[in-house]
Amino acid sequence: MRETKLSSRIRQYKMRKNISLILLNLISCQTIQAQSYNVAVIEFPINHNTSQHPGEVLKQNTAQYLKLLDEINQNASQPLDLIIFPESTLTPFDSFSEAVEVPSSTTTILCNSTENYGQFLKDLSCKAILYNTTIVINLTEKDSDVYYNTDLVFGNNGSIIARYRKWNLFGEYGKSKPKTLDLPLIEIKNTTFGLMTCFDIQFGIPAFNLTKTLDVQNIIFPLNWISELPFLTALQVQQMWSQEFNVALLAAGASNPQLGAGGSGIFLGEAGPVVSDLLPTLGTKVLIGTVPPVELLNNNFQNSNIDSQAEAMDEFYMLVDPSIIVHNSILLNTSENSMNASVCHRKSSDNVLCCQFNVSFTQEIIKNDFLKHYTYHLVVFNGVRTYSNLFYGGVETCGLIACLNDSLTSCGRRFSNYSEVHWPLTFTYINIRANFSQSDQRVQFPSTLLSSIRPLPIESYIWKKEEMNSVVIRNIELVEPQTKILTFGIFGRDFERDWDPVRIKGLSNGVKLDISVIVLVFFTNLLLFL
Repeated sequence: MRETKLSSRIRQYKMRKNISLILLNLISCQTIQAQSYNVAVIEFPINHNTSQHPGEVLKQNTAQYLKLLDEINQNASQPLDLIIFPESTLTPFDSFSEAVEVPSSTTTILCNSTENYGQFLKDLSCKAILYNTTIVINLTEKDSDVYYNTDLVFGNNGSIIARYRKWNLFGEYGKSKPKTLDLPLIEIKNTTFGLMTCFDIQFGIPAFNLTKTLDVQNIIFPLNWISELPFLTALQVQQMWSQEFNVALLAAGASNPQLGAGGSGIFLGEAGPVVSDLLPTLGTKVLIGTVPPVELLNNNFQNSNIDSQAEAMDEFYMLVDPSIIVHNSILLNTSENSMNASVCHRKSSDNVLCCQFNVSFTQEIIKNDFLKHYTYHLVVFNGVRTYSNLFYGGVETCGLIACLNDSLTSCGRRFSNYSEVHWPLTFTYINIRANFSQSDQRVQFPSTLLSSIRPLPIESYIWKKEEMNSVVIRNIELVEPQTKILTFGIFGRDFERDWDPVRIKGLSNGVKLDISVIVLVFFTNLLLFL
């Protein structure tokens, strides 16, 4: 009976997916006839050579940017309309000596300007003119004695047509949050684009402003994202955000595997990724795509080499969510081939989060005792978590996550040698359902992850939302069998419980308790896993 229901669900979802593709094309062809555009997102390495003078780092990075622009444009099969570089890969991330002033006028052509602007800005302006393209960069901006993390956009005439100052800083001591939110919009081929940067993706501002208020369908996204297991690795976050808001996300990531940074892609909302990648070693990669695509690309590229991709990621550093230890959890019972469970977090009736799990699987007999295999926990959390002790945010999560053993402290961690890992479980069906309070300060995402540190193919699961009275019912359902799952669940944010350590006054007792427990657990785990 389940096979029949499952086949029906798959057919229904494929029909919905075809409809979403039609809608995506309709969105891109509104009253003024928009055209498809060709975009390149660039994964580019961060230079952390402390022996080099910051000025030399900037000079070297600029030379590599200019060389890449020549190579990309000269070898592209079609002219590129938009080229996006990552966050923190041009001006040195941890130095302010190379911060630059940026002209406020959008009519200033820097290429032939005699004003005292940085030479690298003039060089990039000239490339935009030469190749008749729009170029996006990220740098440290100086305005009097104030510094900002800033995205600049060079129009194809060489002028700076947009400047976005990052709203949600991730630590970044010495840089300032702008006094007011400025959300510049740019037009390319009658298509409107907005900008946000890295940590912005975890917040309602500017995401809600761009997608809900301004109805922007194309988001430019430079980032220097540090991946964190089990819910917040780079490509996992990019896909789930693009899918939930159903907009195109153009993500260009900084590469620094030793610190967990990397991950770039072109994601088309509910239609899934055109292309994406996560470099296992320090390097550069250019990803090119057309939006909307001429035809739907087969997303199986993400699944074609799971084992080789996963093995290559052995040395890729990743953070672990320090709040895992305070999740409520149930160990997946593998003595049977299915399990139904309800797991709740919090005792207060007005703040409890309960998640319903329905899991079915087949399993192979483990014949080789030398091979390692993951166990799985069904976890739920409703509280405040720390982001590397730089920020604290309200989180509501439900998920099936991989663990090294039966202990919750081992969850969100990987075996160090992928070649020694065996995968005896094949998940044939997973359904996770939860009720969330309806609020313009809350949002939920479908969070999935394979051993390759890529999200599941978007057609392999269904993500649904129902609204009833003051409740939002969320449901994520696996409809194609998967073997190498690290995460499958719902990641939710509650912005009302966010706070900045600088403004620690005014915390409620509940928030203080959450944070005290998380900090204690963080140091306990540190001792356990050193």
